Amino acid sequence: MLRRVAASSPDEIAFVDDASRLTYADWDRASDRAASFFWNAGARPGDVVALLLPPSFAYPVAYLGAAKIGCVTAGINPRFGPSEVENIVTGSRAVVVVSDGDVPGADRVVAPEELASGEDEPPDASGAPEDPLAIVYTSGTTGSPKGATFTVANIDAVRRIEGALEPTLDRTSGLQATPMTHMGYMTKIASHIARRSKTVLMERWTARSALELIETERITHIGGVPTQLALMMMDPAFGRSDLSCVRSILIGGAPASPDLVRQIRETFGVPVQVRYSSTELALCTATRAGDSDRTVAETVGRPLPEVELRVLQPKSDGIGEVVARSPAMMRGYWNDQLATREAIDPEGFFHPGDLGFVDDEGNLCLAGRTKEMYIRGGYNVYPVEVENVLREHPKVALVGVIGVPDPVLGERGKAFVVANDPADPPSVEELKAFVAARIADYKAPDVIALRAELPLTSMFKVDKAALETDGMD
Repeated sequence: MLRRVAASSPDEIAFVDDASRLTYADWDRASDRAASFFWNAGARPGDVVALLLPPSFAYPVAYLGAAKIGCVTAGINPRFGPSEVENIVTGSRAVVVVSDGDVPGADRVVAPEELASGEDEPPDASGAPEDPLAIVYTSGTTGSPKGATFTVANIDAVRRIEGALEPTLDRTSGLQATPMTHMGYMTKIASHIARRSKTVLMERWTARSALELIETERITHIGGVPTQLALMMMDPAFGRSDLSCVRSILIGGAPASPDLVRQIRETFGVPVQVRYSSTELALCTATRAGDSDRTVAETVGRPLPEVELRVLQPKSDGIGEVVARSPAMMRGYWNDQLATREAIDPEGFFHPGDLGFVDDEGNLCLAGRTKEMYIRGGYNVYPVEVENVLREHPKVALVGVIGVPDPVLGERGKAFVVANDPADPPSVEELKAFVAARIADYKAPDVIALRAELPLTSMFKVDKAALETDGMD
């Protein structure tokens, strides 16, 4: 596909890195040389090429170079620690790692600039539909990162489903607001190429730099996790930024409160689409153009084309375990059959560990994570529900809720809150009264702690594991 687009639109910009531009023709030629380099280095179809790189031209060049000779690309998040990196390198059995520095556990490390030394005409050894193409590692918030493996057919299914959802999108521009190892890039590479999209790379995401790039590069579509959108609106430069180029906003990767969705729609003045997926699913549900404010603010939409969704063993309130399957979801975890069998049931449904229910209009409403739910005095409490209420308070910017041990109740709720304005934070009493007036008393957090910031994972989600450590204090 890259070769066809490079031939028909050679001068279209594929990537922007500061002042540099990479056209589709440049990308095709550079990935040819990378493919030849990998082949000459001994890589063969089915071998793993690992990439430990910041967002840069080298990443898509190496990714497509590996694909052209049937190799499997494993992305390693640069924010992972040495032990996580070593586990991925050894667990994936990577034959070569592309990186700017030393890589623990690697047999061979090559610098990105070495990829340009290959010949212009690589061997033609691209994979068949069922051959693995990419390994996307989970963020590790529930344990060691696992490698979700996607085949050529999976990646093409993502392209097909994305195209059916928004068939008119073409030549869009966006920010690479998460590491390129994220499933949002790794599994949507074919969609990127098919739409001749322009992606502006960010080595390190900050709200201020994102606002500046949206203005200077005239970004048309913004995508990110809810925390990133919240931080952008909190930045003092937000009101001074020219964001008239923005045409739509996509929120995914973590639950967004109804209040935050409404705030984004009102502040940016553009349509907002909310999506639900996981690393393993690649895509699952989404709100649609024309959906009501309530639907966009309070649900994660309906299943995408070719996606089957079920809610298993619903309780009296309708809440049960959310499972889904589609031709776009991972084939399994790389070199981990046990974890694959635990995650994908005999009918082919993936179990992401989320709780929710389907409303009367067919929209999925999330209630929390199976592993995050805690039991207070015999009552189930879903942190996401409590978080959504706290986010509605006008003085609250970010929030995380966890369950902590209690000798009497078994578990009790503890909320960590970041104020919109550090000079005018809400009081603990104010927040407790606000929550108590809106949800059942047993759901209200027993303890509320104000913080200047919350710990975030490598994917900009609130790090619940770090909060649990803090919560014991």
